[in-house]
Amino acid sequence: MSEVNSRLLELVDDMRLELIFCDMNRSGMYYAEEKTIFINNKLLEKNSDFEISHELGHCIKKHDELTAYYNISDYSRNKLEYEANQIAIQILLTIWINEYDLQKEQLNAVKFMEYYQIPSRLEFCVKETMLNYQ
Repeated sequence: MSEVNSRLLELVDDMRLELIFCDMNRSGMYYAEEKTIFINNKLLEKNSDFEISHELGHCIKKHDELTAYYNISDYSRNKLEYEANQIAIQILLTIWINEYDLQKEQLNAVKFMEYYQIPSRLEFCVKETMLNYQ
């Protein structure tokens, strides 16, 4: 079983959110009314940090206020999902840099993506985030 990163858990706690692992038909979801992030139990066997960070992205961007927009088309859904992925990558990159005391020039997108099991379709987003990291 993979453990959730302690700094990520602190962020969830700082945002006054609850994190619940449960059986569900999707990888995760943010339920704003209950200030809760639900994550699929199956992700406990893997690295759930990316999915938790992704759901934090929805919370940070207040996507719960855009439900009608989210459901209107594939384009709008994909746009909000990409925004959540961008936030997730930023969160995890900050954790990664701090945990391993890395300098910007030491960043390796492939290792980062493998460690957090970030989908390969987000490689451009990861590289762009690393390039623009302050």
